[in-house]
Amino acid sequence: MAWLEAAILGSVLVGVIASIVGYLEYRKALSGGSLVCRADGKPGGCKSVYLIPQAMVAGRVHLSEVAPLYFTALLVAAVMHVVLSNPWPLLLLSLAGAVLVPYLVYLEVKVARAICIWCTIMHASIILTLALTLGSLFTMQA
Repeated sequence: MAWLEAAILGSVLVGVIASIVGYLEYRKALSGGSLVCRADGKPGGCKSVYLIPQAMVAGRVHLSEVAPLYFTALLVAAVMHVVLSNPWPLLLLSLAGAVLVPYLVYLEVKVARAICIWCTIMHASIILTLALTLGSLFTMQA
């Protein structure tokens, strides 16, 4: 396996782990506690981010419940890229995620007035995965 493919899989796996831990933090925050995060509007204030109304998709599903599904799909697409040399599903999924990252950061900083460490790791994973996928696409065509 080439270093670029390994980097892609590693970046996606970091996002998968962060999405699972973020989901567990969200569930814990609903019961009033938290494993790691605080609700004081400072870095690490995941609970503040989790509790904003904009974190609900269509008023029913929390982003913390969607994130593990998205990252699982991203992982499947990454494996397809490595095994089948098909970068397109991974490129489209990471591009879709990267388009949403600025809005999600806005919600953290301006609406929740806090930074969620798990969200930040997921955002970085998405952007890095997109960059690495683009890089692999260019090396495939060369």
